Amino acid sequence: MIQGRFGEIGELLFSIDLINSNGELLSVEALLDTGFATGWLALDIQDAEALDWTLMEAAHPMQTASGQAFFALYEGKVSMGGQEFVIPVHAKAGIPEILLGLQWLREQRLVVDFLANCLTLGM
Repeated sequence: MIQGRFGEIGELLFSIDLINSNGELLSVEALLDTGFATGWLALDIQDAEALDWTLMEAAHPMQTASGQAFFALYEGKVSMGGQEFVIPVHAKAGIPEILLGLQWLREQRLVVDFLANCLTLGM
């Protein structure tokens, strides 16, 4: 289980580790995006290339809030709460922050309690 924090306007933020092809960890803060329903993780394509992740599909179609867009789909590796996950990662130029998709909620329990200032993601 990982602890999160609330952003200035109530965003759900979690620290995760991205794992590059050499097994090195890069700690980042990711935003849980409730509008990113079909994916696990999205980030700028430069980040995916820098991590040397394997490209699975160069132009994967996806419906976004602004219409259909095409994303590169990588096989990425992340660590959360001491567990490692190999997941499909959507990448595109211009994604300003790392996004966690709602697919995580199919395997991890999300607890959001603004009154108690409690935010967790995990079993």
